[in-house]
Parts: sequence; structure tokens; C-alpha cells
Amino acid sequence: MTNFEKYKGELMKIEGSFAVNKNTRKIVECDFTDSIECEDCIFNSTCCFESDKIKWLYKEYEPPVLSGGELELIKAISKATNKDYKYLARQDGKIYLFTNKPFVHRGAFGNSYTSNNYFAYISDRDEILFQNIENEIGIYDIENKIFIEGE
Repeated sequence: MTNFEKYKGELMKIEGSFAVNKNTRKIVECDFTDSIECEDCIFNSTCCFESDKIKWLYKEYEPPVLSGGELELIKAISKATNKDYKYLARQDGKIYLFTNKPFVHRGAFGNSYTSNNYFAYISDRDEILFQNIENEIGIYDIENKIFIEGE
């Protein structure tokens, strides 16, 4: 799947040029106003050349990964709770860790997750960590570093 295929719906809503927020990976209109600062765009280093945006659209989509700090936090929580958390998901803005793969319930208002195993909750007030984990993405397999649901 290319970036165009992944973001087609969002791109079709943009009337002018587009930008991609390098922290959240969200597509926004590039109108040089309040939608995005240039330093927050993945194309900032290329001075917004349209040819670079076209090349990015044709590139293979790469799902977001967890940062080293995020993985260290999960390890610390696992150690503190004496549980081996293997899966992660976001629901209603909150990050949940699971020892076994949770069940996904897809609905009109987003995904919800249920599990009959241990889980931990990480505060939704942290705006620095887990920015790449969005509600609609699904379940992240921590050990294999891939999304296994929702793509």
C-alpha cells in the first residue's frame, strides 16, 4: 500500500497543497496559516518541492513505530506490575497495554477493545509519548513492532 492509498480520503479533502505533520502523521492543508508550522512538516527540509510530495505519495506506506522512550516506559510498567505486556491500543485518547491480544469491536464512534487478560492504562495527558498510536489504527504488537489490526 502506498502513502497515497493510505491517505487518499484525507488528501481528497485538501483543496490546495498538503503537508504531513511529522509528529502525528496527519495530513493537513498547507496554507501557511495555523494548520501547521513548517518545522513540524516532513517536507520542511525540502522547501516544499511538489516533486518530493509526489515521490512521497508513491512510496510504500510505513506504519508508525514506537520510540525508544515509549518502549522503555512499557518495559518499566511491565517490570513494576510483574506482567509481560505484548500489545498496545488507544481508546478514547488513552493508551492501554495488554498481556494477550485484545478483541476489537469496531463501531461508528471508533474502536473499542475488550480483553480477559491483564491490562494497564497509561495517562492520556501525556502529549509527547504515543503520538503515532491513533484510535483508528488498531492493535500494536510490541514484540514484533507492527500493527496487527486496523490497517
